[in-house]
This record gives sequence, C-alpha cells and structure tokens, in this order.
Amino acid sequence: MEAMDFGKMIRAITANTNNYIGAMIEKFGIRQGQLEYFLLIYGSLGINQNQLARLKSVGKASVTKALKILEDDGFIRRVSDDVDKRNTRCYITGKGEMIADDLLKIRAEAEKVLFDGFTEAGKAALYQHLFRLHQNSEQLGANPQCEIGVD
Repeated sequence: MEAMDFGKMIRAITANTNNYIGAMIEKFGIRQGQLEYFLLIYGSLGINQNQLARLKSVGKASVTKALKILEDDGFIRRVSDDVDKRNTRCYITGKGEMIADDLLKIRAEAEKVLFDGFTEAGKAALYQHLFRLHQNSEQLGANPQCEIGVD
C-alpha cells in the first residue's frame, strides 16, 4: 500500500466520522470542533487548559477559542485556580450535564459502526498499529526540516 493511499484512507475515515457526529450533535447546539473538548472536560472535571492542550496536541490559543465557544453557549464554566490564578480549570454546567449522555451515546454508536466486523483482538491490534504510527509520526512533527531515514 502506498503511503498516500494510507493517508487518503485516514482522512476519509476522519471526514466520514466527523460528518456523522456533526450531523447527530447539531440538535444539541454543540459543534464538532468543541465536542472532544467537552467530553475531555466531562471525563476529567476540573481539568485545566494546559492539560487540554497537551491531550489534544494543539496550542493554547486553539484551546482558548474552543472553550470560549463552549462557555458562551453555556456548556462549561471556567474557574481560576485558587492556588495559581493563571491556571484555569474547566467544569461542565447544568446545561452541559443535560446533553452529556446523549453525546456519549452518539460517539459510542459511531465507534460501533466503525468497528463492525472487528474482533476484540483485531481492535487491539489496530490500536497497537495506530499507536506505533502515532509515535513514529512524532519524529516528523519534532523536526519537519530533517530527512529521517530517507535513502
């Protein structure tokens, strides 16, 4: 398989999944770009913005923008840490709590469709391969100017 074919498949899987999830969550007033942040906050109440940036491998400005939208829409609230005022912690609001289970069900349904026909061993093997690809790709991200192992 050519590397470009592989990249094309990964992009298509991502696009198809995002289109499905985006259409399903639209009725809750939340957008695809904020969903992962919302679910990370829901799963780790009090998580701070720096932790979100690390988990998503994005810059602080991207996190701030997504959180502002979630906060303006009433799904989360941000609170300055009592010990370090520069540290902002994130919490789900009552409005967010009302939709969290539905959002988790939508994500679970998407995963069910994506993994249709996979055994548990097959899913585990795929995860191991994707994890290895992710680790390998970090070499590319760390030094984009360097030719790594190219003959």
